[in-house]
Amino acid sequence: MIRYYLATNFARHAEMRSVRDILEITVLNCKVVSRWIDLHVDIVGMEYTDGKETGISIDELTSHPENYGYLSEHDLADINEANVVVSFTSGTGAGKGGRHVEFGYGLAKNKRMVIVGPRENVFHAHKLVEQYNSLAEFIIHEKEA
Repeated sequence: MIRYYLATNFARHAEMRSVRDILEITVLNCKVVSRWIDLHVDIVGMEYTDGKETGISIDELTSHPENYGYLSEHDLADINEANVVVSFTSGTGAGKGGRHVEFGYGLAKNKRMVIVGPRENVFHAHKLVEQYNSLAEFIIHEKEA
């Protein structure tokens, strides 16, 4: 089974839930393993809702620097589980940089690396990195593979 890790700005987490649904429906025998995309916004605020952590607020997790480790450990574990790291870019390089760390970690772990969108830095031009202009282009490639 192909396991995808989706990396992008946190602000795009709702979009990535839609991407997950599209991939899992259109690409045979695959699973998206990115738990970070299931951070939901509700009237109380954001909650980490991946099962046993249900109800832990993002404010609670991130109000102290040591709590960032909790989130990063999940992300790195998810990348370890993935076969493919798919980084969604915008060309602006915007965000706090976590997605760039995820990309570098995946590259160092010899994962199959994919960019959907424009290349944003020299590592995106590495010979082992595949680049697609759109999600549709990437899905067509995956279905043909």
